[in-house]
Parts: sequence; C-alpha cells; structure tokens
Amino acid sequence: MDKRILILTDASDRHFYFANRIIQETGSVVGVLTGGKEINRPRPEELRREWLGHPFHALKRRYHQWLYRSEGLALKAEKKREEKRFFGGARDAFFSTHKDLHLGEVTTEDRSLNDQRFVDLIRQAKPDIIAVMGTCILGRKILECAPDILNMHTGLSPYYRGGRTNFWPFIENEPGYFGVTVHRMSSGIDAGDIIFSERVVLDADDTYGSINCKSIVAGTGLMVDAITRLEAGTCRALPQWAEGKVYFDRDWTFKAAHTYFETREDFIQRQIAAETRGDFAGIATVTNGVTVYD
Repeated sequence: MDKRILILTDASDRHFYFANRIIQETGSVVGVLTGGKEINRPRPEELRREWLGHPFHALKRRYHQWLYRSEGLALKAEKKREEKRFFGGARDAFFSTHKDLHLGEVTTEDRSLNDQRFVDLIRQAKPDIIAVMGTCILGRKILECAPDILNMHTGLSPYYRGGRTNFWPFIENEPGYFGVTVHRMSSGIDAGDIIFSERVVLDADDTYGSINCKSIVAGTGLMVDAITRLEAGTCRALPQWAEGKVYFDRDWTFKAAHTYFETREDFIQRQIAAETRGDFAGIATVTNGVTVYD
C-alpha cells in the first residue's frame, strides 16, 4: 500500500491486537499512539462532573456500586479473562516486533490524546489514513490531520452507540444487536457514515466478554478491508439512518452487572433460537456503504 496509516488506540492487549493486525496486513503503518482512552481530569473537575449535572444519579450510582459490588467485579473479571484468552500477549508482541512504530502514549502527565504534543506527533507522521479504536472523543485538531479517519466501534451502529454497547442489549432485552461497526470519524459519538458493520452470531457458551472479543476480531478485519478499499479508491460509506441509543459512562453501574448475570443464560438461548428462525432479518448491516439485510 502507498497510503501512510497512523493508528490511535488504547493500551490493553485488545488494542495492540488491533494495531498488530493492521501493521501486518497493510505494511503501511507509520506510527501508533496508545493510551488514547484516558482523560486525566483534576479531582475537583471530576467531582463537579459527577455531582453538579446529575446529583441524584450520582448518589444512586454510589449506592449501586456498594450494593452490587460482587457482581460488578465478577463482570470485570469475566471480560478480563476473555480478553486474555483472545488477545493475551498482543502488547508484548507489539513491543518485541513493532517498537519502532510506537510514537508515544498518554500518561498521567497528560490530559488526553487531544493535547497539543500528540497533535504535533500526528501531524509530523503525515498520515493519509488514521485508524482508530478505543480512544476518547477526538478534537477538531486531530480530525483535521488526515483526509480519511476511520473508527472501529464495538457495537452495532446506529442502533447502539457510545460505551459498552455489546453489553447493553442484555439490559435492554434486545437480542440480535451485538456487533461491530467501521465508520468515518465525525464529531459525534460513533455517528459517522458507516463503511462496514457486522452482527456477531452467538454460541451457547458466550458471555459479554467473549461477544465483545469476537466483535474486535471481526471489526479489525473490516478495518483492514476498509483501508484496502480506500487505497483502491472503491471505499463507500452510508450516512446513519437512525439515532439509536447512546450510552455514556454515567449509565454504567454495578446494578447493570447484577441484571446481566440474572438474565444472561436465558438471553443467549433466546438469541440463538431467534437466529435459527431468522428473526433478525430486519436488522440492517452495511457492506462497503450498502445496506444489507440477513
């Protein structure tokens, strides 16, 4: 490939899996910036965000974090266990093979990836394409750094956008909406024009953790496909046709983990049965900018 690719992502094994595959399958990556999810706000700012805008919600959240602590920790452990199974060792593999491509990482000394020092690093790399997974919302300066900026969202846009979007179908009791999306980056939350999206088909022993890992594997392949089409000049994208649901960090509490463990097995069985019957034919996905129905 001739186009120069820059990767913006976070710093867990799943993020390095994303980076490793793009590096290996395109041969055109010129740099990787990690730690991109972090926003290091001063403590007073964090407290204002938590309490001033939604004081009742903040109080309820604190209560649920205490009441359902064991379920919340169990869900975190489940996700960590599945990520180790799918992606364990990816960080070490990156630094043993591609260390020269690592341009920097957001640390506690930085506020976020939007800091000027990272903007400068991105500009110096002169990317034609920026591939994004698992960062904070990118500011205007970064969005102006390349002609094509693509994001991999672990959720099925436009139906589910924001954070933990392969978790919320369990809570909303909506089988069929697990998946992954590759879209053009915009200033909205997972709201850009869609190039590819794909539903994740479940197995009986799946969990939120394994479903999310499956979506990362599928989505990384879709990202490589999108980059290949950009190189060939054949990449198309479809504007999102509905607002869907948007989830924020404040929506997540350990009570949701409690609900998940109460309903998970029955939910997965119902989804598998519905898949067999063809009940999800009305859920649209996108292939190179064209709507597809199962």
